Amino acid sequence: MGAPTTYHLTPIVIKGYKFFNSETKENILIKGIDYYPRPNFGDLDVNNFDFFTEEFRHVWERDILQFQELGVNAIRLYSVNPAKDHSAFMCALEAAGIYALVELASGDRPNSAILSDEAPDCYPKHLKTRGQVIMREFSRYSNTLAFSAGNEVNHFVPLGKGPQWNAPCLKKFVRDMRAFARKCKGMRHVPVGLIMADSDRDENTLYYNCQSTGDDLEHAEWYGLNTYVYCNGNRTSFEEAVGFKTLSDSFDSYNYSIPVLLTEFGCLSKSFPTIDGYEGQRSFNQAKWLGLPQVQNNFAGGFAFEYSIESSIARTPFPFKEFGEQNYGVGYFSPQYCDDVKVMCEYKRTPSFYNLKRAYAEAKAENLSMDEFRPDAGRMGRTPCPPSFPSIDSFEWQTDRVWDAWCPKNYELAYTCPASGRGTTMGVNPSISSVAGIFTILSLIVVAYLARKFQWAIPKSSHDNVALLNGLDMPEHGSSLGDDSEDTNLVKQSTRDGYSSLECSAE
Repeated sequence: MGAPTTYHLTPIVIKGYKFFNSETKENILIKGIDYYPRPNFGDLDVNNFDFFTEEFRHVWERDILQFQELGVNAIRLYSVNPAKDHSAFMCALEAAGIYALVELASGDRPNSAILSDEAPDCYPKHLKTRGQVIMREFSRYSNTLAFSAGNEVNHFVPLGKGPQWNAPCLKKFVRDMRAFARKCKGMRHVPVGLIMADSDRDENTLYYNCQSTGDDLEHAEWYGLNTYVYCNGNRTSFEEAVGFKTLSDSFDSYNYSIPVLLTEFGCLSKSFPTIDGYEGQRSFNQAKWLGLPQVQNNFAGGFAFEYSIESSIARTPFPFKEFGEQNYGVGYFSPQYCDDVKVMCEYKRTPSFYNLKRAYAEAKAENLSMDEFRPDAGRMGRTPCPPSFPSIDSFEWQTDRVWDAWCPKNYELAYTCPASGRGTTMGVNPSISSVAGIFTILSLIVVAYLARKFQWAIPKSSHDNVALLNGLDMPEHGSSLGDDSEDTNLVKQSTRDGYSSLECSAE
């Protein structure tokens, strides 16, 4: 019997401030959607859940068909559970030609994300190992686009405090994840970046691409921005859309040397038209403008917010035809009380789904190869560090005393997806590879037990790593308040909160 047919989605790599196909060398424009398939009712109608495992195949197989119809080449996952296997999901995405942006943090528990405490206490020691375990699994998949170290950390600070309050913690976390990637020889390099809410735009943008020490790992490898600045549906051209044009002009002034992704976009406004009875249907012109040369020079793509309306936070009745300030989805689930357990949900597209599809179809990547691309001379170094932000080497970090997770073994380095969509790791049975993500943690438990039994002198960090178990089974999904301006108006778009500042500061 011959070997099974396999398929392979080529990894995407970074050169300068653009993404490229690592084999064909063609320029890649990211055209994505933010994905969290929360049903309308039942036990799965929760804000923090990992739907991306074999158990929920019926959920994501339904949705991947919609991704293909929408014409996206990437989705954003707000959180994954590092104790579970995601190979079936990632293989199904790969078969559809879709990449995944994966979050390393989890806002659901205080030890699994950057906190609202002042630096250095905002970087919990458990987060370091959690991030490394996720990197170890998802680096195996050729369609993992990038890792995000945090989502909108700048909005989780006490009232009256600036983003520099906890920003060093996020930057240190980025540095630790990049150091782990460099340490693990043979593990595929997946770029590590972070995502900010669009407030204090200048300071945040400059800080995460600056280098205040001699450590070349402290800056992000890409930068994400959740931004809602095209809010006037009556403005139909790039030049008229002052908010979006100003956003592009701002980044033009930064001389940024790493790729920038608009990780959430799609302002809700009553100024957008009513179509087929659905009010406020977004045109998504900004998705089309991502293909403009002057915009591509600043942004490498983006992710529209979001795939499905979340019934639990929607402010209008099912089937959501009335305008609602939380109805961000380009579709919704039906029937009204579907739970994806006893009553399966069916995805219903709204007119904005087709608007986004048309906009993305018009956005074309520049006809530019990686070999011929030369970054602008002024965009090849680090940006200046804002003076109000402290250097990360001015703190003593508790995470420096935490043991690193183990690097993947040779047989864990790459995951091959056969035509069936079920893969193996370098020929190893999937049942073996599926436990790789939790092997380190279980081993640490054994070490801790033996240490107590035989009174070994184990460094404190081993016990710290065991405590990571407290945060493994509660993944995050969420997005917080965004500062969004269009023309002369300051518009506040309140999106999902994965965790509150109060929850984050309590151990």
